[in-house]
Amino acid sequence: MLNPITPIKHLYALAAAPSGLDSAIIEQSEQALGVVLPAILYHYFMELGHEHCLINGCYQRLVLPLEVLGDYLLIGKSCDHDTVWGIALADLAQHNPMVMMSRNFDAIDQREVHWFGHLSLDAFLLAQAIVNGVNGSLAHCVRLYNFDGVSLPENLLETIAQVAEEIPELQQVHERFYQAHDFGVVMMVSLDDHQPTAFMMGSQDEGLFAQCIHQLTLGV
Repeated sequence: MLNPITPIKHLYALAAAPSGLDSAIIEQSEQALGVVLPAILYHYFMELGHEHCLINGCYQRLVLPLEVLGDYLLIGKSCDHDTVWGIALADLAQHNPMVMMSRNFDAIDQREVHWFGHLSLDAFLLAQAIVNGVNGSLAHCVRLYNFDGVSLPENLLETIAQVAEEIPELQQVHERFYQAHDFGVVMMVSLDDHQPTAFMMGSQDEGLFAQCIHQLTLGV
């Protein structure tokens, strides 16, 4: 199981000391909804609650205050309000429950809402921080798209593997996540039929960012 808090702090160059919500605030939210948060999410808010706008406010965002939708506790929404992520209320007692995703959450009949497995909670919190980071939350970012089929090399994943380490817990069918320099730099690759369609990278450290760009020889 991942500890998402430490790599997120490294990635965003945050102080080691907690910068989170007071436990009373979290517990009031729990009581208002009649739920008990999984320990990972509770400690995430305790450690990083005051930084959630930086880490989770650019592209996909954590839901604060928490909301309940049908049989799910909502914990995330996309910036275009097209997608939500939630944990089944029945799974909240698990230490590291699965985070589910829905794209038709706003259906009039809640029985028609479809939820699909996404990532375990620990992986979701780290992936959320990386996705938002490469989309503008980090000080230095680059985003390249393979619209013409030749802008990104076919061997991009092999090239990245020489510079960074994949984060296997975050791997999905169409996405790969990487980190270098102890989460000083993160990268994300979107795939379609095993071919790269987008490459994104971000860092708070300009020197490390420039070093990785040079090593990848992507012509940025």
